[in-house]
Amino acid sequence: AFAQVELLRVTQKLIKGNFILPGSSDAKMNPLCPLGQLGTLGPDRRDIHDGFSVSGRRTAYPAFWGHDASSMMTLAVTPNKYLSPLPRATKGRPLRKASDLWPRAGRVLIAERLWLKTQRLVSVYVDTPVLSNVWWPFNQGGENEGKPLAIWLNSTLGLLILWAEREETRGAWVDFKKPVLTGMPVLDLSALSSVQKDAMAAAYDQLCQSPLLPFPQMAQDPVRRDIDKAIAQVLGLPDFSVLRDLLAQEPVVCLKPLS
Repeated sequence: AFAQVELLRVTQKLIKGNFILPGSSDAKMNPLCPLGQLGTLGPDRRDIHDGFSVSGRRTAYPAFWGHDASSMMTLAVTPNKYLSPLPRATKGRPLRKASDLWPRAGRVLIAERLWLKTQRLVSVYVDTPVLSNVWWPFNQGGENEGKPLAIWLNSTLGLLILWAEREETRGAWVDFKKPVLTGMPVLDLSALSSVQKDAMAAAYDQLCQSPLLPFPQMAQDPVRRDIDKAIAQVLGLPDFSVLRDLLAQEPVVCLKPLS
């Protein structure tokens, strides 16, 4: 998954629920669980287009459309499109019922694909359930669990696990498949105390409107530094900024060879 042996060791330990820094011994951390244990991923883009069209007016079906690197900068986003159920199937395609698709809308969105060189976020949080054309909606069945998950996924530890699960299509252009994401280890939010979850949600509230830098600049990104500090404090981990520094110089991220 990575060109640097240190990151391979860290990630291998991390997905088994152990935390290690280069040159140190293992330490236990809060348990991980498959993402699918916390909720369900929503429909893919084909199903969305088989059930809805983009509407020119406000409807009962808000959506978040697109992932433009120049405008997608913050953890918090708001619906930017509305959908209208199709009255009939489009030519050569089956009709998907809105009543089957809409219950799978979610407040947390996870990137379906990424261009690691220019983009900044692997997950965002919406204050209302939405569907999307280029993000996987994640439905946790509750309103207050999404903020901690969005913080975790955008932390360096979350990035290490997510990017280890990537499917490469062209260098830094990577995909994330639904079955892989469903089984991907994430922080087990159900095992956290209410104090821990409240602290992660508070970190989100504090940082959600602050623009992040592109992934290759993560080592100098003050917002990502604060995300990692919040994760370390909540989980009782030492400073792991060295991992952020190493990840920023990965060839697949910065498109430069290791020096």
